[in-house]
Amino acid sequence: MKKFGHYEVTAELGRGGMGVVYKAWEPSLNRQVAIKALGEHLLHDKDLVERFTREAKATAALNDPNVIQIYFIGSEQGQPFFAMEYIEGQSLDEILKNGSALTVKHAKNILKQACMGLAAAHKIDLVHRDIKPANLMITTDGTLKIVDFGIARTREYGDKLT
Repeated sequence: MKKFGHYEVTAELGRGGMGVVYKAWEPSLNRQVAIKALGEHLLHDKDLVERFTREAKATAALNDPNVIQIYFIGSEQGQPFFAMEYIEGQSLDEILKNGSALTVKHAKNILKQACMGLAAAHKIDLVHRDIKPANLMITTDGTLKIVDFGIARTREYGDKLT
């Protein structure tokens, strides 16, 4: 069984350009989490390792119901990873691709929650820079969670916000 620290991987959820996202079990707190691990082929690139860590730290600074929560940042055998809230639900992209029509009321609710999450990020000078339906997760109870702050920028890192 693959492990990241004390987290036990139970399934692979997806792969992207920066790495892999796994579903995992956190035995100490008896809960499901998601693990995002930097791709092994990128470990030699110090800039990407820094960007990956910056994503986790920037997101962890947010405490908002409409932004995914980061629980832990670490490294397993030199591979950076972070543990985050596991979201039971679908991305807005998946919902729309399934041909599901959104009512005006539902669309307004999604937009309102996205704006609330982005406002929380902007309050701490964090700009997401990649808002799209694939990065808006809708939980089974209808709560929207903004995910994937991979190309976010903050003033802390000397980036000018626009």
